[in-house]
Amino acid sequence: MKITIHDPHGAKVAEVWDYAAGALLMSLYGNGSTIRYKNRILWLEGSDGEGAESYDTTSMVVSKRLDLVI
Repeated sequence: MKITIHDPHGAKVAEVWDYAAGALLMSLYGNGSTIRYKNRILWLEGSDGEGAESYDTTSMVVSKRLDLVI
């Protein structure tokens, strides 16, 4: 599934298919940035954790949450 990366102001900055790559990119924007699928927030940087601590863990959480959405 293609996910979108949004900066802390809500502007879409990228669309990616690789969740770990999305976690990496999102972490560059810092607290308040998000990973979304069809405008549903799957990860909120700072609230859900720090994506840079483990891109694998972040991508697994995003994947599990995505399974609940679709």
